[in-house]
Amino acid sequence: MDLLHLSMFVLVGLGVGHIAHKVSEGAIPIGVAYGLGLAGALLGGIGATLAGMTFYNLAGRMVVGLGCATVFVLLWRQFRLL
Repeated sequence: MDLLHLSMFVLVGLGVGHIAHKVSEGAIPIGVAYGLGLAGALLGGIGATLAGMTFYNLAGRMVVGLGCATVFVLLWRQFRLL
């Protein structure tokens, strides 16, 4: 994995965190939202790379990273409200 892939995962994670913070109208603190989005995107993207995912190469890994980041934010919000 090169620097381009890693930077794309970081951008996707930060984007998901920003959207999660704005949509929740401040219910999710900005630092937590960015952290969860970043962790999810990196974990999903690196996991897809290590698993040998070849579905559209970088675009496919970005979709997996986006999905994992979204799941991280949603799970945090669900467990936080309980």
